[in-house]
Amino acid sequence: MALHTPSHPLPTKLAKADAIEVAALYDRCADYFLLQDGLAPTLADADELFIGLPSEKEARDQTVLGWRGDDGLHAVAAILRDYPRDGTWYLGLMIVEPAHRGLGLGRAIYGEIEDWAAKRGATEIRLAVLEANEAGERFWRSLGFGEVRRVGPDAFKIKSHRRIELSRHLAGSFGANGSQ
Repeated sequence: MALHTPSHPLPTKLAKADAIEVAALYDRCADYFLLQDGLAPTLADADELFIGLPSEKEARDQTVLGWRGDDGLHAVAAILRDYPRDGTWYLGLMIVEPAHRGLGLGRAIYGEIEDWAAKRGATEIRLAVLEANEAGERFWRSLGFGEVRRVGPDAFKIKSHRRIELSRHLAGSFGANGSQ
């Protein structure tokens, strides 16, 4: 499913200079940050999206994409190339503002991410979902992701969580219904 309509424009590459706009999106997505951190998001959280990388990776290894509408940024995704190994790309964050959830936008955005990554050499996408985020886990599993392992608990500000690491091997173009 392509997002090339007035209501679903093409993604744009974001940079640290876009952190204020990302922070505004995070404010609208406070439900997720309250679940994860136990605290409302801050500008520092938005800055972290651009600089919080594993020690063995550099800023050039990550791409942050944003989807904007007439009313501003309504989704972001951060993708780390070749992590934890060559060919595996890690989706560190994908968040869609609540007003756009449940409309197929997340599924369409993931489809674009998968196609984009595959064209650049990805053979697998990995991500982690909080055990406490049951809706998120159902979403990713509906797209064909399978469990690799459970890790943690890890500290997230004032909360602690175990995470479920999920993986999807790429064998072709991602379909609108989550099939290949």
